[in-house]
Amino acid sequence: MPLAFAFAAIAGYADAIGYLRYKAFAGMMTGNTVLMGLAFFQRADLSAGEYAGVLAIFFVTSCIAFAALRWRYPPTVLLMAEAVALLLPEIVHEPWAIALLVIAMGLQNPLAQRLGLALSTTFITGDILRFAEGLVGRVVRQGRDAASFAIYGIAWLGYAVGAALGAAGFSALRWPLIVPAAGLAFIGWYSRTTGSGKLSTSGL
Repeated sequence: MPLAFAFAAIAGYADAIGYLRYKAFAGMMTGNTVLMGLAFFQRADLSAGEYAGVLAIFFVTSCIAFAALRWRYPPTVLLMAEAVALLLPEIVHEPWAIALLVIAMGLQNPLAQRLGLALSTTFITGDILRFAEGLVGRVVRQGRDAASFAIYGIAWLGYAVGAALGAAGFSALRWPLIVPAAGLAFIGWYSRTTGSGKLSTSGL
């Protein structure tokens, strides 16, 4: 559960920074799809083409990440690549730097799955639905036990906390993206010390 919270908090934080700084989400592609639709009628901050580009970058990065894991690249490589992609926008002060945040989030779900999380950490609607399903099943004693559905609520909470911290970091810190990069360092440390993940091994 600490991994679910940490990954989701990183995603919420990155989405908050992405929207506040670049007017697009780093990992929430549902939101970017809506914004792309609004942009066709000049109701969004960026053009429809720019939102389409963000969606394409996320999709291609996710494909590359899944392929890299299937080709037996160590998950540590993805963890380090995500950290670099999170930190580079603090150096590159250009509007296109949103692409770097999107790359980071495109790497995250394949990495999280490789570390044993069978849930999304960059978009939260599905996790809310699974938490609701599990809670109802628990109440009527016909569904998942508490341990199996609580993780979805933890991810939901982590994303919300991360988004709030992202807004605070945007206002208070000179380099706010250091915070989610530090979160990835925690994930690396936690996975190695507890043996809960497969960070140093290869393959799927």
